[in-house]
Amino acid sequence: MTSPSSFTRRDLALGATGLPLIGLAASADAAAPAVPAGGRARASVPAEDRLDMIELMARYAWAYDTGMADALAATFTPDGVLEVFGKTLATGRTGFAAFLATAAEMRGDSGWQHLSDHHVFRDYDGERCRIYSYYLMPESDAAGGNVHLRAMGYYVSHCVRTGAGWLFEKREVVRWNGRQPF
Repeated sequence: MTSPSSFTRRDLALGATGLPLIGLAASADAAAPAVPAGGRARASVPAEDRLDMIELMARYAWAYDTGMADALAATFTPDGVLEVFGKTLATGRTGFAAFLATAAEMRGDSGWQHLSDHHVFRDYDGERCRIYSYYLMPESDAAGGNVHLRAMGYYVSHCVRTGAGWLFEKREVVRWNGRQPF
């Protein structure tokens, strides 16, 4: 395991930006027991797969926040499910246009950004992975000012490797409840 004194300024700067310290995470995963005291398998995920799944989450956020239904649907498998606060709001790629239309009505002239970080990878087997991630959703007025926090919680992303790369088989949006979900 890497000691704190072996961190470089670059490592610390990358950590401050929210980018994963992949080299450090990989060495920590290798040193960790396969099954921690809690009984759930800690995921040792290759850096390329981690980055691909993090980019999937970024594409989801950009598509959602800019109202691009086809791009949002393309982050899911053809039978993918988006579950928000325990309710299924979109199933299959055709359900995302109606979902985004409803979101646009709620948003009005305001701007939203879905920010996601603090990813915890679990149950990775090379073909599937479950990821727990914090999310924050700031909202601004039409001019981009007067920003406030509209929502916070976490995602549970059920990712699957396909011929088109990593996609969401299911994505759950959960309100923050202060409990650790894994």
